[in-house]
Amino acid sequence: QNRQNYRIEPSPWAYSWGVGMGTMVPQGGLAAHFNPGFAADTEVGVFYKNVFLMANGGFSANKLTKDIPVGESQWPSGSGSIHAFVGANLGVNFDVEQFSIYPYAGLAYSFFEPNLKTSNSDPALNTFKVDGLGINLGIGIDYNVPDKNFAVGAINRILKVGLRYQCQIPDYKKSISTLDGTTHWITLRFMIGSTFPGK
Repeated sequence: QNRQNYRIEPSPWAYSWGVGMGTMVPQGGLAAHFNPGFAADTEVGVFYKNVFLMANGGFSANKLTKDIPVGESQWPSGSGSIHAFVGANLGVNFDVEQFSIYPYAGLAYSFFEPNLKTSNSDPALNTFKVDGLGINLGIGIDYNVPDKNFAVGAINRILKVGLRYQCQIPDYKKSISTLDGTTHWITLRFMIGSTFPGK
């Protein structure tokens, strides 16, 4: 009787999904007009061994610290704003015992505008938006929670909890020098992933 042995190996491919909550801190001209605010973001990542491609996006709710002229009207101090971004990034993951460290870089489309309540208060603010494409740089560190039910060749959950910092340097289309600057996002993250079955 012929008998053939098979060896099951994990696939080099994996994916992850994560959500984060924290704060967005503006710098430069943006800091002179907006307070730091609550931020939330999410992403989907596809891994091949230690290299990953990540699509992410997020938003932050901030208050104005001074008036911003908008045509013949103005965006008044103390009112609300929304800052948001959508990005695509390439990074590398380094595992150190139960921790993962992953720097990444990419491009992000970023914008800010009055929040719904503020934009409805003035027709000039209803269509006001400052947006543009820019650089996105980030680094994160996660603690990898051990999976007691891990099985080679099966679909497995990977739970990670960590901190992430990313900096966006937008190049806004509207040339408003007083509103130039960078945004710094710091979030506490929860990630759930899965390895693809492999042979």
